[in-house]
Amino acid sequence: MNPSYDEAEQVLKLPNSYFDRGYKKGKEEGIEIGVEKGREEERKEMLQTIPIAIKMLQEGMELQLTVEKTGLSQREVEKIKQQLENL
Repeated sequence: MNPSYDEAEQVLKLPNSYFDRGYKKGKEEGIEIGVEKGREEERKEMLQTIPIAIKMLQEGMELQLTVEKTGLSQREVEKIKQQLENL
């Protein structure tokens, strides 16, 4: 019993199919890891920037200028300012 040409072609494609699935999964995992590292870096930057924003606000710097210089959002700076006022 000889396998047909189509069956033989399908068997030859199997390694490529496995490779493609593995490559796709690896790529997805790599993207996921990259996104998580990006979030972690953003958190670190924010933790470094908040004390600077606090000092700027304590020294009377305008809210908008604090936003521009720290890169924090206006909402974040407003929240910091409100917390300082409640101390």
